[in-house]
Amino acid sequence: SPESLIEIEAIAALARQQLVGGGVDAIAFDTLRQIERLKINGIDFALEVSTECEVHDEDGNHVFGICEYDPAVPDAAMVCVSPAGEKLSELLALSTLAHELGHAVFDAPGWVVQGSKGPGLFDDIEPTMQRAYRTTTPDSDHLSKSLSAKPTTEEHFAELRANEFMGSLLVPRQRIIAAVEELAPQHDITIHRHPSTDPDHPGTALRIKANGDLGVLEMDRFEKALATRFGVNPRFIQVRLNRYGLTTQEATMR
Repeated sequence: SPESLIEIEAIAALARQQLVGGGVDAIAFDTLRQIERLKINGIDFALEVSTECEVHDEDGNHVFGICEYDPAVPDAAMVCVSPAGEKLSELLALSTLAHELGHAVFDAPGWVVQGSKGPGLFDDIEPTMQRAYRTTTPDSDHLSKSLSAKPTTEEHFAELRANEFMGSLLVPRQRIIAAVEELAPQHDITIHRHPSTDPDHPGTALRIKANGDLGVLEMDRFEKALATRFGVNPRFIQVRLNRYGLTTQEATMR
């Protein structure tokens, strides 16, 4: 069932709490890499995380990452992320790993349940069915698509949901708002407060604006400072600021 954004945010917050507790902005790659088991809605399975080998899709193309499940190993899912290098920066490797974990959290439990039912009548004839148990992240564009784009298929929705999990896990709403309040004065950025129009987040909402004539440059610097703080790239921060309503769409798409 399609989870709402607020549910995805809550699940990411829960995962984050278990991984790093409070008071931490940047989650380290190793913290995510060391996850070995997941228990989701009572479904308990091992998670194998591989980050040492280049990952390829069925056609042999280099991809950023995959999450997959093999019914022959019924109680384990696998997440593979290509190592950082020429094609993949360390920051993108972290984003990819968080995205694949989103698939492990939201998609793998269903795969595990399906797989535990044993081979179906037509499994020998239909080897293509096996491939349903895999999601692939081909490139960085894939990681910046958000659920504000209306999903067209179930697969598309699963990708956007994994992105939302990634975003909320690595740069949660409350922590980036706190960071914005702290860093804005140092970057000549003004914070405007106004009543929230988001029913999920009532009260006061924040909107940020660069003051000077060099607005675009100031905003760039500000986004870089936030990106450094959360261990992601500036594009990731842009998407989050927009997602949490701190910037308007125009500012993000410049």
